[in-house]
Amino acid sequence: MSYTGADLIAGGLAQLGVEHVFGIVSIHNLPIIDAVNRLGKTRIIDVRHEQAGAHAADGYARATGKLGVMIASTGPGTSNTVTGLYEAQYASSRVLLITTQADTKYYGKGLAYVHEGEKQVSMLGSVCRRVESPRYASRLGEALQAVISDIYSGRPAPGAIEIPLDIQRKQALPVNITYPDNHSILDERQFEYLRERLASTKRRILIAGGGVISANASAEFQSLAEKLGSPVITTEAGRGAIPEDHPLCIGNYYASRKIHKAIRNAEVSIAVGTKFAVGIEGMLEALVPPGDLIQIDIDGGSIGRTHKVHLGIQADAKTALIKINSALANLQSADEEFNNSVLTARDELRSLMRKRIGSDFARIMDSIRARLPKNGIFVRDQTVAAYNWGNQQFPILKPRTSIHPASGALGPGLPMALGAAVGSGEKTIVIHGDGGLMFHATELASAAQYAAPVIVCVFNDSGYGVLRWMQHEQYGRVSDTDLGKVAFAKMAHSMGVPAQRVKSVEEFENALETAIATRGPYLIDIDMEHFTPMEMMTRMPEKWVEVDITS
Repeated sequence: MSYTGADLIAGGLAQLGVEHVFGIVSIHNLPIIDAVNRLGKTRIIDVRHEQAGAHAADGYARATGKLGVMIASTGPGTSNTVTGLYEAQYASSRVLLITTQADTKYYGKGLAYVHEGEKQVSMLGSVCRRVESPRYASRLGEALQAVISDIYSGRPAPGAIEIPLDIQRKQALPVNITYPDNHSILDERQFEYLRERLASTKRRILIAGGGVISANASAEFQSLAEKLGSPVITTEAGRGAIPEDHPLCIGNYYASRKIHKAIRNAEVSIAVGTKFAVGIEGMLEALVPPGDLIQIDIDGGSIGRTHKVHLGIQADAKTALIKINSALANLQSADEEFNNSVLTARDELRSLMRKRIGSDFARIMDSIRARLPKNGIFVRDQTVAAYNWGNQQFPILKPRTSIHPASGALGPGLPMALGAAVGSGEKTIVIHGDGGLMFHATELASAAQYAAPVIVCVFNDSGYGVLRWMQHEQYGRVSDTDLGKVAFAKMAHSMGVPAQRVKSVEEFENALETAIATRGPYLIDIDMEHFTPMEMMTRMPEKWVEVDITS
């Protein structure tokens, strides 16, 4: 039997240990789909929309630490993936798009070949760091290897390869596709200076970004925190780098002026794996880490980009943390008074924020945490519940169990949860608003088809709640943000997902018990008009200077 380009792709995925790929079948990817299924090493998870498939691959990558893969088709299929790849790029997530293209004899000729995308490579190049488009079967293997090597070199990033239909069918030679062996080259002088600087300080702060998680360096990071006795602030992407019930963990409160006031006398701040995103209209740029900033990042271009650094170390987080932990010696004990003031500020802030969400939603949050296993995955879409408690107050206890739309996109929650659940096999809870859920509600059918253990909690306020509030604050009126009340439980039932609408905390707790015990997906439609309202805890950008966004 002949060995084709499609077989090379299927074999490459198998060599890389890819167990699942997300995809939508098309006339232009039939050879690849058939080859993957014929080989039988990788399972295809059929999604209902290519954007959702890219988001699912992203969620899969974040939850497992493995390569997330989406198989699409040329033209409209590929253009549909761009938003998902944009999110993956923003989140530094390892996602591979395998897409297709018109036969090479038609490609670029302007002959209106069905689904042809003549500018597809440049389109994908706007959201992927590397895109390959081999025109000969003999180059297919090296093209695939080039994309894989790029995805795994430096800061994680999505990549793409487009494969013309005729090359999928042409004979090819088997190749060996591997992950690159990347090692950070460490400057011993930097680590000697760092050791001496840490030994001379007593007031130290650690900041954990998503790079700690992606490098699988949580154990090493926690060890450093405990050796230094330093309070730990995380970014949203860094949640889980240290358990949020750990006594040294402040949590995702980098954006709090209350916390920045408490840490202002720190002598040194050590930031690991964060690019210091500036937020809306540069709001976070004003929050400068106190003392000497030591920034460790695999991407040298991120070091010193937002804040002036005292020492920048370009290295993989795990490699750097192992080196730092082994080099520490003659440390002074942490300043107890400083630490206590920071931890007291944390406790006061947590208490204040809990009061603001009201008793009903505090109980819902506690109920979810009590029932979701430590390894269970907590996904948030961009919604009122996420802003008010999901992104900060809900305790994250393990790495890779916290997933959110890093780009601020509305709607990725459900497909990312689907990917996370498929990859991990763990119970996965996603909190959604009704507006965001409608972006990809059809993926409930995918969840049902594969019995994915996803529990969808829809906080239903009949519209875009955050935007509605912003309109009221800015203009004193509301428009285009009311969507009407959708019967999500009935919608879920129509796609084979058990569901119920709840109108009280007690009904929610009973529904959650049922959902946890159910094999496969479950949806809980939370009718928010029957619950004590939450106080909105986001702030308008122009009020940033005057108002602490979290206290």
